[in-house]
Amino acid sequence: MSDAAASSTMGANFSNQFMPQPVAPSTAARQIAALPVTRAKTFSYHGADLQFIQAASTSNLRLAVGIPNAELEALARDTQATKALIAAIQPYAGNIEWLCVGNEPLGSWHGGRYLNFLVPAMQNVQKAMQEASLQIGVTVPLNYAIMGNSFPPSAGQFNPSLVAIITAACKVMSTSRAPFMVNVYPFLDVINNPQIPLAYCLFTAPQNEWVHDGQYVYKNIFDASLDALYVALGGIGLPGLTVVVGECGWPTQGNLVATLANAQTFNQNLIYHCKSGFGTPRRPGSPIVCYVFEMYDEANKPTEPGPFEAAWGVFNGGGQPKYALGW
Repeated sequence: MSDAAASSTMGANFSNQFMPQPVAPSTAARQIAALPVTRAKTFSYHGADLQFIQAASTSNLRLAVGIPNAELEALARDTQATKALIAAIQPYAGNIEWLCVGNEPLGSWHGGRYLNFLVPAMQNVQKAMQEASLQIGVTVPLNYAIMGNSFPPSAGQFNPSLVAIITAACKVMSTSRAPFMVNVYPFLDVINNPQIPLAYCLFTAPQNEWVHDGQYVYKNIFDASLDALYVALGGIGLPGLTVVVGECGWPTQGNLVATLANAQTFNQNLIYHCKSGFGTPRRPGSPIVCYVFEMYDEANKPTEPGPFEAAWGVFNGGGQPKYALGW
């Protein structure tokens, strides 16, 4: 893989919504571009996020722009609801690769609230992009719990209750030339399943901890997670969709394994792995596009998932790096 292709695989998630003293969007755009990475992702297109989109466009960052879950119902019910979206993003469309319709909208914690709205919203957003002559793909970042089975990777399949929705969403992704976006968190794997070796989650597993699945050998859970997803996509007749990792990272406090050392080890190995061009055992030689979660600590984030929620940043709440990373 060329140096240019390798350098374009990494991105960072930007949000300052839960920062007690929010970093300026223009500062964030400069800092992200200077990591250096070529991609960034937002969770909305309003307020500080729109200011970030504007600043990121001048920094030549390629953007994945989020649409909040709260807007899915309106977008699904009324094609006019897309007008505000078009008006906001059109000036920066040249830098926007993908629109992310919702954020983990199929998560069980939503109680099914968005199940009937996701696909119609995606379809209406795609139609609006076409009518505005904007070459922007339409996708949705999904949480990994959409999987009904992921071990071993060869047995990967989606949750049967979600197959119809996922299949219809994938058709929008495919026709709009967008990837399948999924959030992958080895940190959550190891704290929820203590029998998984920590080293297997940190890309540092010794050979005796590698997972053998037929002809494929998995040296880390990141590759195993992606390949299980590729198997699941093949199972619904869409083996050609590319998978992009919308969020992946490691927090630095709030759990015994949430340490600075583990976060640095994980994120550095993640960057090396995605940029290496090695791909996964089932997709060798394919670059892995991945957005690190997240750029800044957000001390005021809700902590229902755990106290670690405030500490995912590779930079702290003051805008300073928490540990050294080579990008």
